[in-house]
Amino acid sequence: MSVTVENLTVRYGRLTAVDGLSVVFPPGSTGLLGPNGAGKSSLIKALLSLVTVESGTAAIFGRDVISEKKAIRQIVGYMPEDDCLIPGLTGIGMVQYAGELCGMNRRDAMQRAHEVLFMTGLEEARYRKVETYSSGMKQRIKLAQAIVHDPKLLFLDEPTSGMDPRGRQEMLDLIRTIASGGSMSIIVATHILIDVERTCERAVIMHRGTIRKQENIQDLQGRYSGTFSVRVEGDRAAFESFLKEHGCDIIPDGQHLIDVTLPEGADTDLIFTAAQRKNALLRRLVPSVQSLEDVFVKLIKEDSHADL
Repeated sequence: MSVTVENLTVRYGRLTAVDGLSVVFPPGSTGLLGPNGAGKSSLIKALLSLVTVESGTAAIFGRDVISEKKAIRQIVGYMPEDDCLIPGLTGIGMVQYAGELCGMNRRDAMQRAHEVLFMTGLEEARYRKVETYSSGMKQRIKLAQAIVHDPKLLFLDEPTSGMDPRGRQEMLDLIRTIASGGSMSIIVATHILIDVERTCERAVIMHRGTIRKQENIQDLQGRYSGTFSVRVEGDRAAFESFLKEHGCDIIPDGQHLIDVTLPEGADTDLIFTAAQRKNALLRRLVPSVQSLEDVFVKLIKEDSHADL
C-alpha cells in the first residue's frame, strides 16, 4: 500500500482537525474529498511531519512517517495549497533548488528542472522570476517542483485553486497524464468533486476529521443508483413508514422532499405501491444521485441527519 494510517489524531489547541482516522491509500490515483475544514490538508501535513501528530501511526511505502521522515521526503512530492515560492528565484532556479533539497546533485537537478518545466508548459517562462507569474503559472510551478525528483507518491492539495477554466482543464490533463504513467501514485486533496471524477480511480471522502466513505468512483456512484428524490402530498408519515417497513432508507431533504434508497432488488414500483396504499399523491420521483457530487452531498446530508 502507498499510505497506511491507523487511529491518527491531529489537534490545534481545542480544535480536532483529524479525529482518530484510519485509512489505506493503495497505489494509483485517489481523490481525497471533503469540504473546506474537513481535515484534508491536516492529514497530508501530518503524513509529511509538517504538523504534530498527537496519537496514532502512519506509514508511506512501509516507512514510518515519524521516525523516517527524511527518507520519506525523498520519495514523496508535495504541491501545497498555499504559495511556497521563493521571491527572487527564476522558475528554473526554483525547481532546481527543490530537486537539490530532495537529494539530487546540482547537475541532475538542473537537467530534470528543464524537463518538468517543459512538461508543465512553463518552458518559455523558466527564466522569469517566480513572483511575476500569474496564479495559474504559480500552480504549474508548484507542480513542477513537486515532481522534479520523480517521487513514488505525489500529494496535490487543491491543485486547481485560483485557475481560470482553461488553466484548470490543462492542470487536470497534466495530473491525468502523470497518473496514467503508472510509476507515481497520486493523492489529490480537493473540494471540487469533478476534478476527482476526471483524474482519479477511487475516492476517499472526509468530513469532520474522519473518513465517511472510501471506494472506487464507479462503485461509489453505483451504490446510490437506487436512490430517488421524492415529494408526496397527503399522509407523508404513513407513506414513509410503509417504505421503512419494506427495507427502504429515508432521509429528509429540506421541508418537502425526502431521499428514498430502495433495498437491493427493488424498483420504483415499491414507491408507487406505498403511495397507493397510504393515500399519498406522488408529486416528484426522480433519481437522486447521478454523479460523484451527488454522492458527496448525500453523505453530508446523512452526517447532518445523524446528528439530530
